[in-house]
Amino acid sequence: MTIISRDWSVATKPLEEVVCCALVGGSWPNAFGDPERNADVMTLLRELLFLPVERAALSLVLVMSVCASALDQIPADDPRLSYSDYVRLTWVPSPDDPTQRMVRFDRIIGIPRKGYGWDNPGARLRFRTDASVVTVSLHYSEKHISTSARKGRGIYLVDGQTNSGWTFTSSTAKTVRSPETVDVDLRTPQDGEMHTYEIVLPYGDSVDVLRIAVTDGALFASPQPRPDVRCVMYGDSVTHGFTATSIGGTYAYRTAALKNWQLINMGLGGRSSRPVDGEILAGIEADLVTVLIGVNDWQGGRPLAAFRANITGFIAAFRVGKPDTPLYMITPLWVPPSWHPPKANIELGEYRKVIREAVAALRDPHTHVIDGDGLIDHDPAFFDRVAVHPNDAGFKMMSERLAEALP
Repeated sequence: MTIISRDWSVATKPLEEVVCCALVGGSWPNAFGDPERNADVMTLLRELLFLPVERAALSLVLVMSVCASALDQIPADDPRLSYSDYVRLTWVPSPDDPTQRMVRFDRIIGIPRKGYGWDNPGARLRFRTDASVVTVSLHYSEKHISTSARKGRGIYLVDGQTNSGWTFTSSTAKTVRSPETVDVDLRTPQDGEMHTYEIVLPYGDSVDVLRIAVTDGALFASPQPRPDVRCVMYGDSVTHGFTATSIGGTYAYRTAALKNWQLINMGLGGRSSRPVDGEILAGIEADLVTVLIGVNDWQGGRPLAAFRANITGFIAAFRVGKPDTPLYMITPLWVPPSWHPPKANIELGEYRKVIREAVAALRDPHTHVIDGDGLIDHDPAFFDRVAVHPNDAGFKMMSERLAEALP
């Protein structure tokens, strides 16, 4: 196993390999962050092999103390840490220590009995350091209360790059879970140089930032700023991210990455057309906004006249606060014919037609329509078993085509 104890671990090598190294008298300069600390730990580990149980236990405590002293604990409100790609940020007391503050994000709009407003798809913690060891402590909170949907897998980047193994999640895959602290041990280049680290929060869980821990004496610098263009993507569960395997697989995240934009994700599972949401979006800083809405209106059997009134009202409310911001209305995606919502008594294509007609009637040069029906091939292989949701392959195709359609 790898040492991951929140209280004392700084090991960057698997525990079995470190102990094996002690057995044969070897050493690793970077196993515990620096050569002197490593030598102290190796000496103590060797002692464990020849001591009675009581004294061995005491020596193990000493090993833990050595490891703890090698870490500098940096709270979430330290100015060396920065945050981006969020809707709203607040400071709340840490559950570990009420005298310390942690970062909590939310997205303004609440979803009754779900808590999706506390999910923050793509919000980022960012910092730049030369530390040889970096551990990020996150609090998976009680705010996401849905009993039907949860996806808590986030990703991290080092110098803008990631891979399939650089992920984190809660300890349980159950839809309902208790709050917990998750410590993410980042893979750090062992070259003594400055590197930029970004923790990208998951799309389907409520996660706060507690602190980071780095090698004692590590230096920090300001990371490069995020891209200037802020794109707000509003919609339902598809924009929220369901059911990608992680935040990195969602169409919103992928599209923003392809366009080199900062992403503000306002997708909320179960959302249908609502004029009031246009007013809320108008209050969020944005250089452009995309809207993908309508499939839940179709699933719920909303009359076309009511849908038209909602779309027209949404755009009008948005334009009060943002008269010139480019707005891209994406019509609903194709849905495999195997999906038969019991209340869907109108063809989905009729809802697409309403959006096109509503936008055309406004004669607004800043409001545009994108054909969602053509963003993913009409093949069930690109969709989840809940067939209104694309899978990773479908989201990849969608993001590439959407990126081409956007400016």
